[in-house]
Amino acid sequence: MATVSYFLRNKTANSRIQIQISISRDIKLRTSTELIINSNDWSTDTKFPKQNNPENKNISRTLRELSNYILNEYSNDFAKGVLFDNTWLKNKIKNHFNRIDIKENDNVFLVYLKNFIEFKESISGYTVCTIRKLKNLQDRFKQYEKKKKKVFVIRDINAKTLIDFKNFLIVDCDMMETTAVRFVKNLKTVIFDAETNGKQIHHQIRGFSTGTTNTEYKVFLSFAELQKIKEIQTINKDWNIAKDWLIIGCYLGQRASDLLRMTNKMIYTKTDSEGNSFRFIEIKQQKTGEKVVIPIHDEVETILKKYDGDFPPRFAQNHDSNMVLFNKYLKKVCELAGIHEIVKGKVYNEQKKKNEIVEIEKCYLVSSHICRRSFATNFYGNKMFTTPQLMAITGHKTESMFLNYIGKTADDWAMQTAKTFKKLSEQKIS
Repeated sequence: MATVSYFLRNKTANSRIQIQISISRDIKLRTSTELIINSNDWSTDTKFPKQNNPENKNISRTLRELSNYILNEYSNDFAKGVLFDNTWLKNKIKNHFNRIDIKENDNVFLVYLKNFIEFKESISGYTVCTIRKLKNLQDRFKQYEKKKKKVFVIRDINAKTLIDFKNFLIVDCDMMETTAVRFVKNLKTVIFDAETNGKQIHHQIRGFSTGTTNTEYKVFLSFAELQKIKEIQTINKDWNIAKDWLIIGCYLGQRASDLLRMTNKMIYTKTDSEGNSFRFIEIKQQKTGEKVVIPIHDEVETILKKYDGDFPPRFAQNHDSNMVLFNKYLKKVCELAGIHEIVKGKVYNEQKKKNEIVEIEKCYLVSSHICRRSFATNFYGNKMFTTPQLMAITGHKTESMFLNYIGKTADDWAMQTAKTFKKLSEQKIS
């Protein structure tokens, strides 16, 4: 009578569990199950994992199910006169765990992701930022699979996998939680695309909440701070140019990648039915590929006149160099303007090679992205503007994305609703 037993080939923190089926005194087939366990959690007496934690209990259950499957397959194949060897055993294990050839089958997550990236690169609507995010996900998930010693099939990625992947990014990759959450959200996006294309996905994915990036500290410049910046006097040409770009950016609400490539050729005039003329800037956003039309604020017009109707000059011809210099000069401009409020924000630690949340003077947290966030935050507080109006300029697709961007929370909404209730009550009384 055939029997199945398990053992470890070596004693390490990541030991592979081996399986042996003894058919007779002379025929013993051995191979790896590909399951991993810490040798300290293995019982040499029971030849099973110690029952000291939920994970080991799950491994024990998996091994017992595998044993039953192998013995049933042996009985069926014995009657058919099948030749028993290690190849037979490996194929049975592979069938039991639904393992497949990862080179050909796009049910494997990384294979599907690779095809997904290639498709995005082949269409005209893709953006460099999107491809970079997907390739970063690809690299990190490869590292995750290497650690888990497992190939993930799309249908088997469940809530536990997402949580474990997020923890891997935070602990092993030393990421901030908000960054890890973005990776998991991108992973879910690819899985949902797979479902759209007929792939089976795990039922837990649809209801799984990855967490929020709303905990990220939102740094912006208020109108009062912008006034301080306007009033600074300096003979440094670069600082003056940076100041002008900053003021323009905070009234146009665009990413620096779009802001710093604006020219007067993008400006046009339109007259309404009453004969009033208005000036607009039309630009296609690099990140989204969307066209946005932005009314030109008086503060912007003032600076355009300073440069004979055009935008300020760039700091460098190369885009990356231009961005680096802009970010450098912005901090100096805000320091000169006295933007010294102590706030929490994200700062890159050169020694640890990672971002950290610290308390620091606001002027040192200022970067080019503060333009878009300042516009969205400042004008959202003005009742004369609706959220869709602002979204049409910033380019946010949904109101929830816009509100998360400026840092509005459930508490903010609750307070706003409470104030509205109070006003309604006062109106009834009067």
